[in-house]
Amino acid sequence: MKKIYYSLAGFAVLVLAASCSQEDTLLTEGEGSVSVRPTVNTDVEVVSRATDDLADNCMVWISGSKGLVRKYDKLADMPSVIKLVTGHYVAEAWAGDSVSASFDKRWFKGREEFDVAKGQNTEVAVKCTVANVVASVTYAEGLEDVLSGFTMTVGHDRGSLEFVGRTDQKGYFMMPSTDKNLTYTLKGTQIDGSEFTYSGVIENAKPATEYVLTVKYTPVTNEVGGAVFSIIVDNTEIKVDTEIEILAAPKIEGYGFDITQPIMGSQGTIGQRSVYVSSATKVSNLVLKSKAFESIAILGGDDFDFLNQSAEGKAAVNEAGILLEDRSDAATGESLMKVVFQDKFLDALEDGEYPISITATDIKGKTSTATLQIVVSDAPVQSLEVESSSITMHGAILPGKTTKEVASASFKYRAAGTGEWATVEAVAASRGTIPAETEVTAVVDGLEAFTTYEYALACVTTTGVEFTGAVMTFTTLDGPQLPNSGMETWGTVDGVTTLCPDMASMFWDSGNWGSKIAGKTLTSAVSSPKHSGNYAAKLNTQSAMGVIAAGNLFTGHFEGTENLTKGILGWGRPFDFSKGSPKALKVWVKYNPVAITKVGNGTPSGVNKGDMDTGLIYIALLDGSTVTYQKYTWPVVVRTADLANYSLKKENANVIAYGEHLFSAATPGNDLIEITIPIETLREGVTPENIVVVCAASRYGDYYTGGPGSTMIVDDFKLVY
Repeated sequence: MKKIYYSLAGFAVLVLAASCSQEDTLLTEGEGSVSVRPTVNTDVEVVSRATDDLADNCMVWISGSKGLVRKYDKLADMPSVIKLVTGHYVAEAWAGDSVSASFDKRWFKGREEFDVAKGQNTEVAVKCTVANVVASVTYAEGLEDVLSGFTMTVGHDRGSLEFVGRTDQKGYFMMPSTDKNLTYTLKGTQIDGSEFTYSGVIENAKPATEYVLTVKYTPVTNEVGGAVFSIIVDNTEIKVDTEIEILAAPKIEGYGFDITQPIMGSQGTIGQRSVYVSSATKVSNLVLKSKAFESIAILGGDDFDFLNQSAEGKAAVNEAGILLEDRSDAATGESLMKVVFQDKFLDALEDGEYPISITATDIKGKTSTATLQIVVSDAPVQSLEVESSSITMHGAILPGKTTKEVASASFKYRAAGTGEWATVEAVAASRGTIPAETEVTAVVDGLEAFTTYEYALACVTTTGVEFTGAVMTFTTLDGPQLPNSGMETWGTVDGVTTLCPDMASMFWDSGNWGSKIAGKTLTSAVSSPKHSGNYAAKLNTQSAMGVIAAGNLFTGHFEGTENLTKGILGWGRPFDFSKGSPKALKVWVKYNPVAITKVGNGTPSGVNKGDMDTGLIYIALLDGSTVTYQKYTWPVVVRTADLANYSLKKENANVIAYGEHLFSAATPGNDLIEITIPIETLREGVTPENIVVVCAASRYGDYYTGGPGSTMIVDDFKLVY
């Protein structure tokens, strides 16, 4: 088969050097950037309209060690250059339509890890492959002689498709978590008039694989005639070898500023601004339109096409202070142009509003338009940058100043990208009217941790006019996180697989110490599937020495066993709650249960053999008290031989806050999904000292109840403050 790649991004824009001005400060200390370019490959040609749909239905997520950091639901919303703090990341992309069964809608996904280095731009290509299971049907020659009106129905418990007669159609299926098998049924009428039905199952159907159902028959020689039918299923991994690009419309972006936000300032203070126009194919027209151009007499109007302008017209535009730097690549056809509005042009504008429309059209006819909004005003107030020292997890001090006397001033703020603004009064040294050149501040609190906020200083002038200054941003601090939250650090201690290189650095532990005697490893590192980094932790319930041993992971240490198979566990690790307590736990999980095969003594009533196993993740914030059993002292001591007296229960006196998530069925799809576990405060006014996080592939593993083969994969724990 041919491989067809569809490039969905415009293309990766290079960070270019430019003349020194206020526009050139792009990266702050400790920052780098990335340009993400998703591509798609599929097994069939796609008509031009469908290529546009793919470009319109492409999501890109970028995650770091602390979880999701950027999310773009549309490719058009994704900047060509994305600023990130230095570190390791993973880019994930999805495109197309995810439907249960379709003859024409396909779903693609891709994943690529990358690193961001200080002061550098990283280009990342994310190749998306077919995520569907594909099915097609072929029939032996002459089948109509023995079977008429034949159809083949293929599907699963969420949807099916009917292939009627001979057809070249392919069916595309997204497999639900509840059904991994494709079923097929052939129906028709035999030559004796009887109805014929034949059904079968394709077990564990794999994505990116085409299953060809070939219907064959052997004629039966007798007076009645007829045939013996058979269906051969041939599975072939979808492989292709030809590349075709589908191009998004050109991108138009401000260089060092958000082009969707107005640029404000008094006359002579706007300074130079530049706009980048980028496209994966040649841009044929670049039209600029604004009343600000009416003063350029040779244009004879308020617009001009920078790429198709006369030499005289271009010279006049350049003389006015508008330049075009063309960095396009003739060899590849990719376009990269920089439109520079010099300070001699912008600073000469008189008071007023000057929307500058920029429209780029490529040779394929795709068009994008953006508007650079210039507001020249003797602004009475100015928003200032938040000092990093004033930012906390849940608040900040917003600064600004007046440039003219105003009647009142306040700050507007909101989480970036949300709709509603909150307002807080600005504090000044004076009362009543606020004089010119007065610094004002406002304290905002109750904010979300590790969240970017927008803010602006607003005022009412002495003549009653309302004015809002430039919108600026800051990001609240993150709270302390669990060590090795990304499940990246593993080791071997005394022949046991551990989530640490040595006992001195242990924070997480598992039941591997207890299962060692049976030669079993319940918890181990896996490189796929995972969410980010190199590894995730796989918890695998197994049968060991005649009992069920649940795959598990917990903060603490497995201390030992008693009565050969009964475990003694110490739970809870000291944690820094000085800056506040988390309100939720996020974690990426994939869960696959099997039926329960054994029910141990003490298991709560209602749990029976044959029931589907359940998984559990819970978190508890504890006070500083401890429990002692024999020589072991911990915030929580768990004895599987005496769970009534030694276990963690939500109602325990030392539990300050608690949250849990129960997995009653398999998680959807083949990848990890993010879940959020709210943490409920049970004791107000008490600061926790210890933290417990427990993951179990079998919820009742403490009672030796579960099903061998139930698995839970966890990655990237994130405390939310």
